[in-house]
Amino acid sequence: MAESTSGGKKPQSRGQRKPAPPVGPGTGVVPLDELLKDQPRQDEEPQQDDLFVIVSSTANWPVKDDMSSMEHPVFALSKTPFKEIRTYSRAGNVLKVIPSAAGAPTIFDKDLLIYVVSELVRAADTGRKVSKRIKIDVTHFLKATSRSTGGASYDRVVDMCRRLRGTTIETNIKTTEEERTKGFGLIESYEVTSATKSGKGALELEVTISDWLYRAAVKFEVLTLHEGYFRLSQALERRAYEVARKHCGKQNAWWAISIDGMQEKTGSAQTARKFKQDIKRMVAADELPEYHIALDESVKPNIVYFLTKDHEFLRKEAARANKLEWLQWILQMKLRPESKQQDGAAGARPWKSQPA
Repeated sequence: MAESTSGGKKPQSRGQRKPAPPVGPGTGVVPLDELLKDQPRQDEEPQQDDLFVIVSSTANWPVKDDMSSMEHPVFALSKTPFKEIRTYSRAGNVLKVIPSAAGAPTIFDKDLLIYVVSELVRAADTGRKVSKRIKIDVTHFLKATSRSTGGASYDRVVDMCRRLRGTTIETNIKTTEEERTKGFGLIESYEVTSATKSGKGALELEVTISDWLYRAAVKFEVLTLHEGYFRLSQALERRAYEVARKHCGKQNAWWAISIDGMQEKTGSAQTARKFKQDIKRMVAADELPEYHIALDESVKPNIVYFLTKDHEFLRKEAARANKLEWLQWILQMKLRPESKQQDGAAGARPWKSQPA
C-alpha cells in the first residue's frame, strides 16, 4: 500500500483511494475542518447489519493512526480520569474536548482506535468489505498493543469504551455568514458480546466507530506508527512521538517547534517548568522510536528539535542544506544537556532554525 509519510499525494480520480491533502514544512497543518467534512455518500456508508470481524494475528501487524487526531491534542496525557474541558485553538478554529462523568479518554485509550483503524486499513487495502461496526477479540487487542492479559485488563477495556463513548469533541464551523458549532463522539456505541466470569470485563466487543474515524481509515488518511509506540510507558512520550511522526515524518530529517508550541500541541496540563523538565528527561533517555529529541535553551522561548534516527539520511540532508556544522552543534548539545549549552549562546549558534 502506498501511504502518506508527512502528508498525502495529489487526489486521484473517482474509484481510486484518496490520500490526505499535503502537509509538512511550509504547508501548514491539517485543519480542524478535516474533522467536519460532509457526511460520506450513501454508497460509502456501511449497512446497519454489516459487521467487520477482525481476524488477523499479531504477526507483522501494520500500526496505523489517523492524521487528524495526531495533529490535535484530543486525548488526555493521564492514566487517571481527567474531567476538565480542554480547549485547543489554531488559525481561528477551536477544538473542545468535553468529557463525561467517566473522564476524558487518555492517550492509552487511543490504542483501541489505533487497533481498529489499522485493521480497517489493512482490510480495505486488500479488498475486504469493511464496516463502521467492528467485532473485537479483546485478548488479541491486548496482545497486539503490548498490554497485559491479566484479568483486570479485560475490565479496563470496558472502562476505555465508556470514556471513548462518553466524550464529545466539539468544533466551530465558520461560513461567510455565521459560525456554527458541531459535536461528535469518538465511538458511537459499544456492546460487550462476551463477558468475563465476573461480568465486569469483556472477552469480545462490538464497537461502532464515528463517521470521521471510519472515513479516515477507508480513505487512507493515516500514517504508519513504529511498533515500538506501544512500548512507550509515558503519556508525553507517546504524544511527542505522534507529533514527530506527523510533522517530521519520514521525508524530513528534522523539525523544530518552540517549547510553548510543543506544550500546546501535546495538550499537556502541566506547568511550563514541569513540562520542560519532562522534555529534558526525554532528551536524555532518547527512547522515542525513529526520532531523537534535542532542546535548545540558548534562545527564548526554547526550541524543541526532532531529528531522524536514520543517521545516513540526516547527514545527507544536513550536507545538502550546508548545515553540517549546525547538526554537529545540535548533537553535541543533546549529548551534553548538563553543560547549560554555554558554547551555544545566542548569536554563537552556527545556524538558527525557526520554530514551527
